[in-house]
Amino acid sequence: MKIRTEVIPGAEISIAGDTYLYFGGTSYLGMQTNTRFLELLARHTRRIGSHWGASRIGNVQLDLYQRAENALATWVGSPACLTLSSGFLAARLLADYFSSKGHPCFFAPLCHEALLPPGHSRSRDWDTLIEGVRASLAASPGLNPVVLSDTMGGASGAGPIWDQLAKLPRECILIADDSHGLGIAGEAGSGSWKILAGMGFHELLLCASLGKAMGVAGGVICGSTERLAALQTTPFFQGASPAPPAGLAALTDALKEGLYLDAFRHLIHSMQSLWQRIGIIEDLQGGPEYPVITFRNPDLAGYLKEHQIVITDFDYAAEGGDPSPRRIVISSVHQPVHLDRLAELLLSFERFE
Repeated sequence: MKIRTEVIPGAEISIAGDTYLYFGGTSYLGMQTNTRFLELLARHTRRIGSHWGASRIGNVQLDLYQRAENALATWVGSPACLTLSSGFLAARLLADYFSSKGHPCFFAPLCHEALLPPGHSRSRDWDTLIEGVRASLAASPGLNPVVLSDTMGGASGAGPIWDQLAKLPRECILIADDSHGLGIAGEAGSGSWKILAGMGFHELLLCASLGKAMGVAGGVICGSTERLAALQTTPFFQGASPAPPAGLAALTDALKEGLYLDAFRHLIHSMQSLWQRIGIIEDLQGGPEYPVITFRNPDLAGYLKEHQIVITDFDYAAEGGDPSPRRIVISSVHQPVHLDRLAELLLSFERFE
């Protein structure tokens, strides 16, 4: 059953006049309802305007795009960053760019649809993917294979898959979608770049949505200055409108003011408190380092809703999983009373007994 709402939910959602707790979505840091962040967004919208639909290579350009990209690069730890109108577009630009260049491309199990150009398919499992990469290197040692993968195991996943990525041959080019890691994983929530860069791949490119933890419409690609300059020459980039400028200006200020870091620290504390309370429950996958708990028991989502808790409960075809795991999402907007209620219900669910 679909639930319709007129406003973006925070810790609560209204359904037919009744108030439910909300543990779903992707607003991991709560920026979509953060009072200070909304003030920044409104101020920059009034100052700049609602949208900039011109090409980034036009003869009139907005300086704020470069400032935002520099701020993101400094925070993520990459040499450079390039922003686009969405995370889906950022991932698809990279997938199309490398597949059109003749590189052998390998797509991780459950990688997001954005990383999967038409005519390609995901690897059956990681062993198959790694065997394929090694065979490609043996057959064409001068042509680096490209591996395209999510960093968190996809939106259905419950944490980083850095250990899995570390098994890849270092001669490959890694394209990593960090949409569900940027802001909530890695050093101070800065995402997966620093960890993956330390693995020594031939080349690393990281893409991500800014519409999850970061709270603004847009996407980003992180990589070398030379590679990002080449991507800017593609019709894919030049023909697309950029991200809304006010959102990127608000993001830049939020990084400077430490809004994301404060929310990240609160989130870490909340996750640790919740897991200390519930301990190990066999049917639940997750842990105190990542704000998503997944499960496949079809009765649990219904049980939670009966007790006025709404979670993410639908099949996500964009990742090729059928049926998808259900997701309980912890956000920075959740307070101890919300987490206590969730823990109480998880512990009392009779199918866990």
